[in-house]
Amino acid sequence: MGGPMIPEEFIRYAFDERVEGVRKLAEGKFGPEALIGFTRHNPAIITCGKAGPNGSIKGIGFIHKREYLGETIEKLREELRRPYDPRRALRFLLNEIYVREKIDFGKLVSLELAKKHTWSNITGGSREATVLFFTPPSTSYEVRCEVEVHEGDEVWEYTNAVHDVFHRPKKPRDWTKTPAYLFKIKEIYDNGERAMGIRIYP
Repeated sequence: MGGPMIPEEFIRYAFDERVEGVRKLAEGKFGPEALIGFTRHNPAIITCGKAGPNGSIKGIGFIHKREYLGETIEKLREELRRPYDPRRALRFLLNEIYVREKIDFGKLVSLELAKKHTWSNITGGSREATVLFFTPPSTSYEVRCEVEVHEGDEVWEYTNAVHDVFHRPKKPRDWTKTPAYLFKIKEIYDNGERAMGIRIYP
Protein backbone atom coordinates (compact mmCIF):
# COMPACT_ATOMS: atom_id res chain seq x y z
CA MET A 1 0.00 0.00 0.00
CA GLY A 2 1.15 3.52 -0.72
CA GLY A 3 1.48 6.35 1.76
CA PRO A 4 -1.06 9.07 2.45
CA MET A 5 -2.35 11.03 -0.53
CA ILE A 6 -1.78 14.75 -1.01
CA PRO A 7 -4.99 16.40 0.29
CA GLU A 8 -7.61 17.17 -2.33
CA GLU A 9 -8.13 20.67 -0.90
CA PHE A 10 -4.48 21.53 -1.65
CA ILE A 11 -4.69 20.02 -5.15
CA ARG A 12 -7.81 22.08 -5.86
CA TYR A 13 -6.04 25.24 -4.72
CA ALA A 14 -2.59 24.73 -6.23
CA PHE A 15 -3.59 22.91 -9.43
CA ASP A 16 -7.28 23.01 -10.39
CA GLU A 17 -7.80 26.70 -9.64
CA ARG A 18 -4.52 27.55 -11.34
CA VAL A 19 -5.60 25.65 -14.46
CA GLU A 20 -8.89 27.54 -14.42
CA GLY A 21 -6.92 30.79 -14.41
CA VAL A 22 -4.90 29.68 -17.42
CA ARG A 23 -8.14 28.68 -19.18
CA LYS A 24 -9.57 32.17 -18.59
CA LEU A 25 -6.37 33.70 -19.89
CA ALA A 26 -6.64 31.57 -23.04
CA GLU A 27 -10.20 32.90 -23.47
CA GLY A 28 -8.96 36.49 -23.16
CA LYS A 29 -10.51 36.99 -19.71
CA PHE A 30 -7.66 38.57 -17.79
CA GLY A 31 -8.98 40.73 -14.96
CA PRO A 32 -8.01 41.43 -11.34
CA GLU A 33 -9.28 38.02 -10.21
CA ALA A 34 -7.04 36.26 -12.72
CA LEU A 35 -4.07 38.32 -11.58
CA ILE A 36 -4.67 37.38 -7.93
CA GLY A 37 -5.10 33.77 -9.02
CA PHE A 38 -1.57 33.72 -10.39
CA THR A 39 -0.23 33.96 -6.82
CA ARG A 40 -0.46 30.15 -6.99
CA HIS A 41 2.38 30.31 -9.51
CA ASN A 42 4.63 32.57 -7.43
CA PRO A 43 5.01 31.36 -3.84
CA ALA A 44 7.87 32.32 -1.54
CA ILE A 45 10.66 29.75 -1.29
CA ILE A 46 12.04 29.84 2.25
CA THR A 47 15.52 28.44 2.91
CA CYS A 48 18.21 28.75 5.56
CA GLY A 49 21.90 27.96 5.16
CA LYS A 50 25.17 29.56 4.13
CA ALA A 51 23.42 32.75 2.98
CA GLY A 52 21.29 32.95 6.13
CA PRO A 53 17.49 32.90 6.40
CA ASN A 54 16.05 33.76 2.98
CA GLY A 55 12.74 34.11 1.20
CA SER A 56 12.55 34.34 -2.59
CA ILE A 57 9.51 34.58 -4.88
CA LYS A 58 9.82 31.99 -7.65
CA GLY A 59 7.62 30.52 -10.34
CA ILE A 60 6.68 26.97 -9.43
CA GLY A 61 4.56 24.12 -10.76
CA PHE A 62 3.91 20.40 -10.61
CA ILE A 63 5.75 17.85 -12.72
CA HIS A 64 4.45 14.88 -14.67
CA LYS A 65 4.82 11.39 -13.25
CA ARG A 66 7.98 9.62 -14.33
CA GLU A 67 6.15 7.28 -16.74
CA TYR A 68 4.91 10.28 -18.75
CA LEU A 69 8.04 12.45 -18.69
CA GLY A 70 9.73 11.15 -21.85
CA GLU A 71 6.61 11.51 -24.01
CA THR A 72 5.82 14.94 -22.57
CA ILE A 73 9.36 16.20 -23.19
CA GLU A 74 9.10 15.15 -26.84
CA LYS A 75 5.89 17.19 -27.16
CA LEU A 76 7.54 20.16 -25.45
CA ARG A 77 10.48 20.01 -27.86
CA GLU A 78 8.08 19.98 -30.80
CA GLU A 79 6.12 22.96 -29.43
CA LEU A 80 9.30 24.99 -28.88
CA ARG A 81 10.36 24.38 -32.50
CA ARG A 82 7.21 26.12 -33.73
CA PRO A 83 6.93 29.89 -34.17
CA TYR A 84 5.59 31.43 -30.99
CA ASP A 85 1.84 31.91 -30.80
CA PRO A 86 0.70 32.84 -27.27
CA ARG A 87 -2.82 31.46 -27.70
CA ARG A 88 -1.57 28.16 -29.07
CA ALA A 89 0.99 28.02 -26.24
CA LEU A 90 -1.80 28.34 -23.67
CA ARG A 91 -3.83 25.63 -25.42
CA PHE A 92 -0.75 23.41 -25.43
CA LEU A 93 -0.31 23.88 -21.69
CA LEU A 94 -3.98 23.09 -21.05
CA ASN A 95 -4.06 20.03 -23.32
CA GLU A 96 -0.62 18.53 -22.71
CA ILE A 97 0.83 19.79 -19.41
CA TYR A 98 -2.05 20.58 -17.03
CA VAL A 99 -3.46 17.05 -17.32
CA ARG A 100 -4.58 15.89 -13.88
CA GLU A 101 -3.99 12.17 -14.32
CA LYS A 102 -0.39 12.79 -15.46
CA ILE A 103 0.60 15.01 -12.52
CA ASP A 104 2.76 13.86 -9.61
CA PHE A 105 1.14 15.90 -6.84
CA GLY A 106 3.87 14.96 -4.39
CA LYS A 107 6.49 17.00 -6.25
CA LEU A 108 6.94 20.64 -7.29
CA VAL A 109 9.54 22.10 -9.66
CA SER A 110 11.09 25.51 -10.18
CA LEU A 111 14.01 27.07 -12.04
CA GLU A 112 16.97 28.85 -10.49
CA LEU A 113 17.39 31.99 -12.57
CA ALA A 114 19.49 34.10 -10.19
CA LYS A 115 21.85 31.72 -8.33
CA LYS A 116 22.00 33.90 -5.25
CA HIS A 117 20.70 33.27 -1.72
CA THR A 118 18.40 30.31 -2.42
CA TRP A 119 21.07 28.67 -4.57
CA SER A 120 23.76 29.24 -1.95
CA ASN A 121 21.63 27.76 0.81
CA ILE A 122 20.57 24.66 -1.10
CA THR A 123 23.88 23.85 -2.75
CA GLY A 124 25.72 24.70 0.46
CA GLY A 125 24.33 21.64 2.19
CA SER A 126 20.80 22.50 3.25
CA ARG A 127 18.33 20.32 1.38
CA GLU A 128 15.21 21.59 3.10
CA ALA A 129 12.86 24.35 2.01
CA THR A 130 9.38 25.63 2.69
CA VAL A 131 7.18 26.68 -0.22
CA LEU A 132 4.80 29.31 1.15
CA PHE A 133 1.67 30.02 -0.89
CA PHE A 134 -0.54 33.03 -0.16
CA THR A 135 -3.58 34.14 -2.14
CA PRO A 136 -5.45 37.19 -0.80
CA PRO A 137 -7.41 37.70 1.24
CA SER A 138 -6.69 34.73 3.49
CA THR A 139 -5.68 31.48 1.74
CA SER A 140 -2.22 30.18 2.63
CA TYR A 141 -0.44 26.82 2.55
CA GLU A 142 2.98 26.05 4.01
CA VAL A 143 4.59 23.17 2.13
CA ARG A 144 7.72 21.72 3.72
CA CYS A 145 9.98 19.91 1.28
CA GLU A 146 13.18 18.04 0.63
CA VAL A 147 15.01 19.69 -2.29
CA GLU A 148 17.02 18.20 -5.16
CA VAL A 149 19.01 20.12 -7.77
CA HIS A 150 18.71 18.81 -11.34
CA GLU A 151 20.87 19.65 -14.35
CA GLY A 152 20.97 17.95 -17.74
CA ASP A 153 18.27 15.36 -17.03
CA GLU A 154 14.53 14.94 -17.65
CA VAL A 155 13.44 17.00 -14.64
CA TRP A 156 15.71 19.84 -15.75
CA GLU A 157 14.55 19.72 -19.39
CA TYR A 158 10.86 19.48 -18.48
CA THR A 159 11.07 22.47 -16.13
CA ASN A 160 13.01 24.68 -18.56
CA ALA A 161 10.77 23.71 -21.47
CA VAL A 162 7.48 24.40 -19.66
CA HIS A 163 8.88 27.78 -18.61
CA ASP A 164 9.80 28.67 -22.19
CA VAL A 165 6.50 27.51 -23.69
CA PHE A 166 4.75 30.14 -21.57
CA HIS A 167 7.50 32.79 -21.27
CA ARG A 168 8.92 32.33 -24.78
CA PRO A 169 12.16 34.34 -25.04
CA LYS A 170 12.92 36.17 -28.30
CA LYS A 171 16.21 34.28 -28.46
CA PRO A 172 16.69 30.73 -27.14
CA ARG A 173 17.91 30.71 -23.54
CA ASP A 174 21.04 28.90 -22.43
CA TRP A 175 19.43 26.27 -20.21
CA THR A 176 22.83 25.21 -18.85
CA LYS A 177 22.67 28.38 -16.75
CA THR A 178 19.30 27.55 -15.16
CA PRO A 179 19.26 24.43 -12.98
CA ALA A 180 15.95 23.05 -11.79
CA TYR A 181 14.80 22.42 -8.23
CA LEU A 182 12.67 19.39 -7.44
CA PHE A 183 10.72 19.87 -4.20
CA LYS A 184 9.56 16.57 -2.68
CA ILE A 185 6.62 17.36 -0.42
CA LYS A 186 7.05 16.13 3.16
CA GLU A 187 4.43 18.13 5.06
CA ILE A 188 1.59 20.55 4.25
CA TYR A 189 0.05 23.01 6.71
CA ASP A 190 -3.11 25.04 6.19
CA ASN A 191 -2.03 28.53 7.27
CA GLY A 192 -5.32 30.21 6.35
CA GLU A 193 -7.05 32.48 8.82
CA ARG A 194 -9.38 29.74 10.09
CA ALA A 195 -6.91 26.85 10.37
CA MET A 196 -3.86 28.96 11.33
CA GLY A 197 -1.21 26.27 10.98
CA ILE A 198 -3.02 22.93 11.14
CA ARG A 199 -1.06 20.12 9.49
CA ILE A 200 -3.11 18.49 6.74
CA TYR A 201 -0.42 16.17 5.31
CA PRO A 202 0.71 13.54 6.10
